[in-house]
Amino acid sequence: MRIVYGVVTTGMGHVARLLALLPLFRRDGHELLVILSGPGAGAGLPTFVTEALHGIPFIRYTGLQMIEDGEGGISKRKTLKSFATNLPTFFDELRQAHRVIADYDPDLIINDFDPITGSPFVAPGVPKVGIGNHAAQKMPSAPHVPGQTLKRWNVDLVAKLSTSGVDTVLGCHFYPIDQACLPPILRPRVLSMETENRGHLLVYHSFVRMFEPLRTYAAQHPNVPIIAYGYDHPPRGAQENIHFETDSTRFLEDLSTCDAYIGTAGFQSISEAFYLGKKIVVQPIEGHYEQIWNASQVEEHGMGRRCRGNLAEALDQEFDAELHRRLVPWYGNGPQLSYERLLSYAPGI
Repeated sequence: MRIVYGVVTTGMGHVARLLALLPLFRRDGHELLVILSGPGAGAGLPTFVTEALHGIPFIRYTGLQMIEDGEGGISKRKTLKSFATNLPTFFDELRQAHRVIADYDPDLIINDFDPITGSPFVAPGVPKVGIGNHAAQKMPSAPHVPGQTLKRWNVDLVAKLSTSGVDTVLGCHFYPIDQACLPPILRPRVLSMETENRGHLLVYHSFVRMFEPLRTYAAQHPNVPIIAYGYDHPPRGAQENIHFETDSTRFLEDLSTCDAYIGTAGFQSISEAFYLGKKIVVQPIEGHYEQIWNASQVEEHGMGRRCRGNLAEALDQEFDAELHRRLVPWYGNGPQLSYERLLSYAPGI
């Protein structure tokens, strides 16, 4: 088939799902046109992504983006300003994409939270199926986090802007909350990695507010090596036992050999850490309901803990080896199960 795959580049979790599915599309001889949108689609797109897309045409668009406040939350004012400022460009990109996709004449459009392919004004006559963890929150069996109604409304609004033209959205989650729930879609390298614990902690975030518990822990445990990703420059007063790594190609190796993973409550990183058998401590981005929901789910299902200021306390947990043993086969089948479900929405399948 001829397939258009639209993916947002806010973080690398959405892109990681695309990279996990690429071998299956190639295996079965499908033609792909990839649409990348968002802040990471420009010059900041990692080399490993462009290398993975070698031989596949892809187009980059600005799209829409949420603006972080730099301290651990989402700035509503800056986000609204960004949306309003970029609307003329966004509408122009919708027109461009509509023409490009019409010329490509696809059988199916797959959407991973990309507002370009998710728009009802782009290729309205082509079947569209969405996939991602954002849809898991909408499942009938998914509980809401108490006291977060406004934040949930805000993220629902962003979801509607990104998927209002999608016919069906499939939900992925790191725990099988119901029969319709799909497992995480992990990259082949993650699925094939050997793991061990070499004594270091792995950190992945870039917010000053989130750094304070880490600074305190590092000062109290000077002999524990800590590898931190996400910081272009070390925060002022960082302890000597924290190594700030900027080479993203080393991340999976450091994850597979760490004693515990500490990061924001992004779906993909949680899934990778759990699959690799690591303790998990999450620090959700404030004001971001999806991350707050992920953090609550991590604790509810016994997969890790949320850091509430005391990192040492959050790290004082036992990894649930029985839960891991039970879920590993489900995780391992994630790419194939999701691939089959996605293609089942193509005409004539």
